[in-house]
This record gives sequence, C-alpha cells and structure tokens, in this order.
Amino acid sequence: MKERSIDEFESIFERASIPVLDIEEVAINRISAVLKGEPLDDSVLVLAAYLKKRFEAQVDLHYPAICDGEPVLKAARKRGLDPQTQPFVSTAELVGQVSIGRAQLVLMAEPVEEEARFIDIDAMVQGTAPPVLIIRQPIDKPIDIFARILHSLTGNFQQTQNFSYSFTLVKDRGTLELLHTVDESDVEDVKKALRMSLEVDAYEAKELLESLARHAERYLKGVVAASHKRPFNVSYALAMGEVVPTVQAALAGGKYTLLVVGSHEEGHSRVSTSDYRLMHTVREIPVLAL
Repeated sequence: MKERSIDEFESIFERASIPVLDIEEVAINRISAVLKGEPLDDSVLVLAAYLKKRFEAQVDLHYPAICDGEPVLKAARKRGLDPQTQPFVSTAELVGQVSIGRAQLVLMAEPVEEEARFIDIDAMVQGTAPPVLIIRQPIDKPIDIFARILHSLTGNFQQTQNFSYSFTLVKDRGTLELLHTVDESDVEDVKKALRMSLEVDAYEAKELLESLARHAERYLKGVVAASHKRPFNVSYALAMGEVVPTVQAALAGGKYTLLVVGSHEEGHSRVSTSDYRLMHTVREIPVLAL
C-alpha cells in the first residue's frame, strides 16, 4: 500500500514537472489605477503613466466618491494621463468597476496608517481577476520597479500561467529570480491527497520531501529554458523550510525591486496563508499579488 502510494506520488509529479514550457506574455492594454486622496497617489500616477507608455494601454482612474474628482483628474493630467474616471463608494463597487473595465492590472497604494484605508486590499486581490500591484513607498523611477523581480513559488507545479506577468513586466536586461520554497507542510498535503496511511514514518516523509524538491528543480529548469530567447535573465533557487522567513531572508540579502506572490487558477486569485502574510508584511518594495 505504502509503496504503491509513493509510486503514485512519483508518477503525478513526473507528469506535472516535464520541463517543456510555453510561457506567454500578457497583453496589458487596460490598467485600473486606484487613488485614495493620499500622498502615495502620485506614485500610483507615476507608475500608471510609465505602464501606459510602455504597453500603450488605456488607464482607468478610480477614486472614493467622497473625494473631489477635479483635483484627481488634474493630478492625472499633470502626469500625462487623460484617463476615464470612476468614483466608488465601496470596495465591492470598485471590484465591479475593475471587472466591467476588463483591466489586466490594478495599481493601488496602501499607507502605513490603518485608519487611512478606504479599500479592503484582501477583497480586491481575491475579488478581481487581474493581479493587484500594491505600493507602500514613494516611487521616483517606475522603470526600476521591474529591474529585479523575485517571484515566490510554493505548492504544486502546475503554475505556468502564473509566470506570464513576471515575464511581461520584467524590463529588458532585467532579472527575474524564481524562489521555490518547499515546506514540510506540502508533504502533509500530498499524503492527504493520496490518502496515504498514517503509518508512513518520518523516513518516508523525508523521501517524499526530497522527491518534491527534485521535481521542483526540474520544473524551475524548464521555466529558465523557456526564457532563453527573452531580453532578460531568469534564474532560480530552491529552498526547503518555512516560506515567509525564507522569502524575507532572500529580500534582505538581495536588491530586489518587486515581489510576486500568489497564484491564479481558473480566473481567480489564490492566496495561501504564507502569501497572505508576505502580501501584508513586505513594505520596502512593491508587491504584486497574482
């Protein structure tokens, strides 16, 4: 029974980690920029103006209905934007506006002050189809945000579509580093999925973890191979341990400019517990929540 379960585990991840990948970039032709009447709004506009020019995209500007729309529009025009403006009264309405507008990317800022929030970021990430790029520090040179991207990966390997935004946003001659953290909790999930007996001992659990790591590396090599004709560099690192401290250590040791977390499955965002913690605790660089 146990041998058959391990063989099944090997077979599943052998098929899922075949390194023949075709990663398509995203056609970013519409962007939703969310303002909240705060100092970081200008950084949202700076980033929106840069992305509009880079991707020849239309920008939709969203702001709380309690704010005066004229200063908002004036600030946008100052940055070279002539956006369509949409006031909203709640996060739910904002989610609906983004959905109707069919944006491919949402830009928004989050101040440190909790009381200054108009928007529930969790509801935005989970309720909207496009990823949300969260800004927590002023932006002077928006192109620098896409110079060195750290893409945090966890869980299963069927994530090819989740590389699309990283491949699209990294700038020419920039770097994209893939950090796949294999947590021991993943082994427990695999054991439950395969309905393995609770008799599996620590040694066999270690074998599962090592096998998971081997297939993760094969998959990451496939992603790197798929990028060889792109005008940027892709590398990978494989780590074993808890996700949040592993990613935080990587951020502390490298000059990263954007962190990518989460995954996108069947048109919806999936944010694990560790991704959620990273999304809310990383403040020194912007975070893109898929």
